Amino acid sequence: MKNIFTADRMGTIFRLVLLVALALTVLSAAGCATSPTKIGDVTADGANYEGKTINVKGTVGETVWLVTAKKGLYQVDDLSGKIWVYSTEPPPEKGMTVRTEGTVSSAFRLGERTYGTIINETKRN
Repeated sequence: MKNIFTADRMGTIFRLVLLVALALTVLSAAGCATSPTKIGDVTADGANYEGKTINVKGTVGETVWLVTAKKGLYQVDDLSGKIWVYSTEPPPEKGMTVRTEGTVSSAFRLGERTYGTIINETKRN
């Protein structure tokens, strides 16, 4: 009986298995998005999230689109809270489920006081 598992072939098989394992690891990591941040946590402690990039998922509520300025706002509700999202894209339709990513900032400031928390959208799924 002839031995088909020579050192050369074993090395080739090992490299092939390693390559497949690496490819599966990369594909699996690419498909794993981070869990959405709870909107209630963000609105309860906006200062802690200020400047951080987060993603939220929820149902679209009210929307505003300023056609001439090509800027808009839409509200997202994930049952833990609601937050406004500032976007340079037309807002999704009311009632749709949306996942959006962006940077948290205060809605506006008067002196040293901040009022409200918003997300400046950078990406929408």
